[in-house]
Amino acid sequence: MNKTVTIALASLLAVSPVAGVAYAQQSMDADTMATGSISADKVNVVQISTLEADQDQRAEFDRLSHKVNDPAALEKAQSELQSDPGLTDILASKNVQLNNVVEIKTAADGGKIVYVK
Repeated sequence: MNKTVTIALASLLAVSPVAGVAYAQQSMDADTMATGSISADKVNVVQISTLEADQDQRAEFDRLSHKVNDPAALEKAQSELQSDPGLTDILASKNVQLNNVVEIKTAADGGKIVYVK
């Protein structure tokens, strides 16, 4: 009986930190996805054509150039814009034509990087 209780307790202790980590990751993702609190200076607009000349960015240029011709990828970007009116307003204030948005990434600081064609 004592071994059974020890094994059960060890199992609970082994599993509980995993649940805590999963919960922490989930709440962090929810916080970084909300852009209502992002200011215009945290939104970086990158013209895809500017990446072409930079050898370090050549792979990124090629990847994004393929997305320009992929209707599913463009639809995904447009869907992200429609679900985030705060980001849409910021892009409009920066004179970005929303139909030219190819991809939206979340930066390490919680800001957004918006790639446009």
